[in-house]
Formats: sequence, structure tokens, C-alpha cells
Amino acid sequence: MKALVIVGHGSHLSGDSSLPVFEHARRIRERYAEEYDEVVECFWKEEPSMRHVLDTVEAQDVYVVPAFISEGYFTQQVIPRELDLAGPVTCKGGKTVRYAGPLGTFEGMADVIMERAEDLLRHKRIRPGRWGLVLIGHGTDLNKSSGGVIYLNADRIKRRNVYDIVEVGFLDQDPGIGDVVGNIEAENIVLIPVFIAEGWHTRETIPEDLALTGEVTVKPSPSGYKTIFYGAPVGTHPSMADLIASRARETEVVRNVS
Repeated sequence: MKALVIVGHGSHLSGDSSLPVFEHARRIRERYAEEYDEVVECFWKEEPSMRHVLDTVEAQDVYVVPAFISEGYFTQQVIPRELDLAGPVTCKGGKTVRYAGPLGTFEGMADVIMERAEDLLRHKRIRPGRWGLVLIGHGTDLNKSSGGVIYLNADRIKRRNVYDIVEVGFLDQDPGIGDVVGNIEAENIVLIPVFIAEGWHTRETIPEDLALTGEVTVKPSPSGYKTIFYGAPVGTHPSMADLIASRARETEVVRNVS
């Protein structure tokens, strides 16, 4: 038997924080019923708690995928500590537990970002001109890995030559999202938040800081007008379920059991 455990951060203040994890788990149960006998959600800040989740699954082969964008404190310290993991592969209590990396570093993340942008632009009125894509990250000066994963995916997308310009902007580190959007030389700008869930930043902070009026905002610029298309967080896209399943499957190449 095989079990997939999806670990989310969760929040005591916002139910939207855990919603994508529940939604992706439901999709995986439907799409990968022949691959996984059990698909379980757990959280750091909500119930069901991650602390005892491994005791609740019956399968002997367990795949743990953190629903986080980047490597950091939670993926490197909190989750391994709470699940008592010794490395990428841990044998405990008659179970083999394989621990995957975060979702943002996986090569398939660029595909999901592109799908999110395509969905955003579908049926929209498109003005002629150059196209720019801006990936929005939270960022922090305390952990460079947080911003590094945004640059990683921007570089992956640049190599596809779909957009004239691909840039990165942050909320809590340089370059700030306001400066990036203000300086980008493109008539059409697509903004994609590289966040797992909707929340205060995606609904309030970013729209207020950029004076956005909705999915589509037209602003004057020195060369005429800029049309800004603002998308939902990449982590809420339905294709993230397939990304989670692929991330789990990748752990099977790890052979050294701790």
C-alpha cells in the first residue's frame, strides 16, 4: 500500500490558507486512485496536525510532500522534526517514509506558472505591444532561498522565449514589486504571485501597492498605456495536484534508507 501525505502551513486566522491543500488532495484522490491507497492532508498551524499524521496512515510506503514554495525553516527543520524524519528516506514503525522537496524548486513549477498566465489571459482583450511577465515572491532578507526559487522559475520561463521580458519582484526584499512593474518596458504586463494560497498579501497588499482595480488594470505610461493582468496565486491552480504527485514520484529514485 502507498500513502501520500501533503503538508501545509495552515493558519488560525485564515481558512483560505489550507484550502488549496484540501483541493489538491481531492484531485489526487480522483486522478491517482490506482497509485495511492491513501491521500492525507496535515498542517503546522491547523488540524489535522502533522505531528501524528504518520500514525494515522496504514500504508507501509509513505510519500510526504511539503506544500511550500521554497526551502526554508519549515521544510528543513519543522517538518522533519515533527515527523521524526532522518533524511530523504526514513524507516520507522514498519513504514518507509520518503520526504520530497518543496514544490517551487521542482522543474514542473514553471509549467504551472505558464498555465496560470494562460488562464488569466483567456478571453481578455489584448492590446498590441511588448509582453512582460513578472513573478511576485514574498522574499525575505533572512533566507535567500526564499527569493532564489522565484529567480529559478523566472530563468526557466525566460528560456522558453514566450515573453519579451521576464522579471522578478518581491514584497519584503529588493527589487520591490512596485519598482519592477513601474520600470518594465512593456505595454502588457502579466503578474503572477508565486504563493501557495490566497491571503492578505494577494488580496490586499499587492493590489493596494500597485493600485490595481481587478484582474485587468490600464495605467498611463510615458509611451502610452500599460495593461496589467493580475493572476491568482500559482499554488491554487488545479495543475498543482499533478505537480504534487510528480514531486512524490521523484523520491522513488532515492535508494539510501536512513
